Amino acid sequence: MDRIIPQVEAILFSSSEPIDKDELVKALGIEKTLLFQVIEFLKEKYSSLDSGIMIVEVANGYQLVTKPQYADILENFFGNKKIPRLSTPALETLAIIAYKQPITKQEVEEIRGVNCDGVFKTLLERELIVRRGNADLPGKPSLYHTTKKFLSYFKISSLKELPSIEDLEVDTSKQEELFENKDQ
Repeated sequence: MDRIIPQVEAILFSSSEPIDKDELVKALGIEKTLLFQVIEFLKEKYSSLDSGIMIVEVANGYQLVTKPQYADILENFFGNKKIPRLSTPALETLAIIAYKQPITKQEVEEIRGVNCDGVFKTLLERELIVRRGNADLPGKPSLYHTTKKFLSYFKISSLKELPSIEDLEVDTSKQEELFENKDQ
């Protein structure tokens, strides 16, 4: 385990994106249980008051990030370089795709009642959605899915962490909170 700990730290430190658990296991040539032990050890290590970093689990992987209490000093040092917020139409479209994927653009437009060309372009450019496969419909339209970047953007590990549609229909306050980026 002693040789694995610095290897995991180096890999996580070197990446600005979450590292997939399976890719990490394969790269290190270790069992998943050992990876989980190393990650837990590092989480405990970084939870100390004298550390400015921590490991988070996101998008079925791990990422080394700064602790939230240091956001002000980082903003003062680096400036405010936050990811631009998504518009309400983009969030609505993304929610439809997240809950109904795989889904065609036409199906999204039927649900929203408006043309979504611009919104789809934005979501594709930001790599929050991806075309994957074609529907068995006339013209074989593209099917859209959310991506790992979607999970990372909303700081969730999997789509299972999304609230159920029934919960959202009952509690409209959750609708506003659901797709509000937590780091902004």
